[in-house]
Formats: sequence, C-alpha cells, structure tokens
Amino acid sequence: MPDPKFSSQTKDKLVSSEIRLIVESIINDKVSTWFDQNPSVAKNVLEKITQAAVARDVARKARDSVRRKGSFELSGLPGKLADCQIQKREGTELFIVEGDSAGGSAKQGRVREFQAVLPLRGKILNTFVSNAKKNGSENEYQNKALAKMMSSNEIVTLINALGTGSKDFNVENLRYDKIVIMTDADVDGSHIRTLLLTFFNNSPFNQLIENGHLYLAQPPLFKVTKANKSVYIKDEKSLEDHILKISDKKIKKGSPGFEKFMQEQREKLSIQRFKGLGEMNPEELWQTTLNPENRTMLKVQYSKGTKEKSKEDQKIIKILMGDEVAPRKEFITNKALDVANLDI
Repeated sequence: MPDPKFSSQTKDKLVSSEIRLIVESIINDKVSTWFDQNPSVAKNVLEKITQAAVARDVARKARDSVRRKGSFELSGLPGKLADCQIQKREGTELFIVEGDSAGGSAKQGRVREFQAVLPLRGKILNTFVSNAKKNGSENEYQNKALAKMMSSNEIVTLINALGTGSKDFNVENLRYDKIVIMTDADVDGSHIRTLLLTFFNNSPFNQLIENGHLYLAQPPLFKVTKANKSVYIKDEKSLEDHILKISDKKIKKGSPGFEKFMQEQREKLSIQRFKGLGEMNPEELWQTTLNPENRTMLKVQYSKGTKEKSKEDQKIIKILMGDEVAPRKEFITNKALDVANLDI
C-alpha cells in the first residue's frame, strides 16, 4: 500500500478507506454465511441487539425526565418557579406574572399538571440595544445585547426557566409549549408587558415569537355585579359597551348628556376595579384568565412573520424603547389626539 493511514502514532489500527471497504466486504460475506449455518446463535445476537436498543431508549427517556427536575438545580434557579408536572413540552404553559402577590393567586388557581408560574419582581431591565452596525459587526451587536440582558438577575431567572440557554440558544430545548405574559390590566402592567416583549424581541429569543410560543394573557380590569350576577370586563371601553348593552334607555356615544347618563348607570351597578391580579382570588383568576375554555389570549406575532422582514415593527420598537428621546417625543405628540383612554 503506497500511503497507509493509521488511527494513532502506535500504528495499532489501519484506517485507510480503501482497506476498510475490502475488510467490510469479506467480513460481511463470512458472517452472513456463518449466521445462516448457526440460526440459534444469530437469534441470540439479535435478541441482545434489541435489548441494548431498548435499554438505550429507556435511558434517554430517563435523562429527559430528570432534565426538567434537575436542570434548574444546576442553573441556580430560585425556588419561586412553580413548575408543572408534565415532563414533556407539548401542552405545557409558563405564566410570567409580576410579583409574589399575583404569583400566589396564580399558583393556587392553576392546574399543576400542565401550568407553571414564574413571578418576577418589579419591572425588568429595558433590554433594547440599538442596532450597532454603525459601530461594529453583527456579532459584536449580539454580544452587546446578551451582555445587557445577562446583567439583570430577573432576566437570568427567566432565561433559566425557559431552558433555551442564551449565547448557546437552542429553541428545541424550550421547556414549555406556551410562554404567557400575564401582567395586571393597568398602566404598570402594560409597562412590564412592554419590557418583556422588548426582551423577547431581542435575538436569539425572537425565535420564540417566530415559532408561535409567546402569548399575552387578557385578565379583566372590572368585575360588574347586578342582581347577584357578576360579569368580568376587560377594560374601560368594554365596560362602557357593557353598560350601554344592559341599560333600558338607549343613547348614542358622544351625544349631549352621554357622560351624565353613564354616571347614573354606573351608580346602579356594583363595579369592582382590580388593582392587580393579586386582588383576584384563585377561583376568579382561573375562570377569567387561566382556564383554556374561558380565557382570551393574544398570540404575539410579527406583522411579516419574522423579525428580519418586519421592518415597521422594529421601527416602532426602536422609537418607543430606544435611547433617543426626540423620535419618541415626536411620536407621542403626533398620536396624542388619538388616545381614547389615558390612565395617569
């Protein structure tokens, strides 16, 4: 042989490809003939192969089962995550809530089998990082974004709960089928929801949006009771529509006397405004926000399907969450007259 190749310096194994093909051909012929002449031995060999394959499959499933329980111990995730019982991703839901108060109600109201709850403390860091192509490469931009995200303990906790990793992100390792942002139905809740959406818009976590894993819960803002019958209302506009629907007298919106009419109708009703999810008892939270049969959830999607294609989406995010004040001030000024309900 003109150019033999060996597996190591000790030359104990010849690995030249042309020799391998010759050896495989000879061995296959001889072994096949021998198995044909010794069927009982061939049967034993096949049984051992089958048993080894089954053992490997059982071991793999055992590792996957332990991974959900044990991976958090390795990542140092605080015990405030109330995990679900299902060991596979399909059908599971992670509810991200603001604070331990809301987390307590959610933990008691959920179905432990498939619903997990992660309370986050306060408002997370604004993780928006302007595109740094002016100052460096795309790789430098990614590193800058990840460094900013990992500087927040709450964001590290969230990433650990997701299970995808950060720099070594792999969407296949996502631990839950649905990631649901469940914040209060007030201005602070909207701000926290916006900060979380900004985080998920960052690469590589935008893949969770593109693959349809991110949702927004729609908890009610009001509980309206009349004659011992209660109805849950999502927001001010829906409350106004509800009052008009149940009132005996019909009146057009914006007409003279409309405000006085609405005030009179409100006084006839028992209207409870929830300051936060923590004010709702577990049964109410389950019926209005957690129960798949009753709840309303919004699926977060890019207008063009992907972040890269959705240029207008990214433009709005940059204006609202970026560090340049002038474009944001201009946006607010231009949209001021379009505001219907202002919570201040």
